[in-house]
Amino acid sequence: MASSFQVLLIFFALTVTLSNSADPDPLQDYCLPTQAQQHQCKSSPSPSDFVSRVLGNAPNSQPPQTWNASLLSSANFPALNTMGLSIVRARLGVGGTVPLHYHPRASELIYIAEGEVEAGFVDSNNVLFAQTLQPGDVMILPKGMLHYQYNSGSSRATVLASLDSQSPGIVLPGPGVFGSGIRDEVIASSLGGLDHATLEAVKAKFKPRS
Repeated sequence: MASSFQVLLIFFALTVTLSNSADPDPLQDYCLPTQAQQHQCKSSPSPSDFVSRVLGNAPNSQPPQTWNASLLSSANFPALNTMGLSIVRARLGVGGTVPLHYHPRASELIYIAEGEVEAGFVDSNNVLFAQTLQPGDVMILPKGMLHYQYNSGSSRATVLASLDSQSPGIVLPGPGVFGSGIRDEVIASSLGGLDHATLEAVKAKFKPRS
């Protein structure tokens, strides 16, 4: 069985092609923005500028029916600026679900580090591609496609994901439809004539908390 170090090497090797496909090619080796001017590169970066411990500091425990994710992007790891790459570590308790969402600017490559995970995406023909994944399995989630992950196993699951953009963006359909202020008539028509009472009940779940 491959060691965890070998597994990580394989995972990040798989991201090389992915990371070169979405964002523009860099015009220099690297560009770490300065604190004073985001469009100006540091003149003398240090080795520590290229290291982040965000994923290692993420919580290890995860209660059932819950999930959490730690994202490394150019926003919290400036060394990713111009690299066309973001990394995510998600932890799912038993029965936990990373809800339906999509990334408008990135494809996503997921690697199952531990546990059993059902992952799936829906294409532009409304066809669902879902698969139950085991540790060591890899699945691609195409750019702009609704997708999810669900812990279908009996123990905690950990998913590592690489996205081919330094700023992949994330859109959640629930808050986007019911929490953004779209006119009720538009939502009802789009969802097959949803009645007013049901619509208001769903919208209440997505109201911003004061």
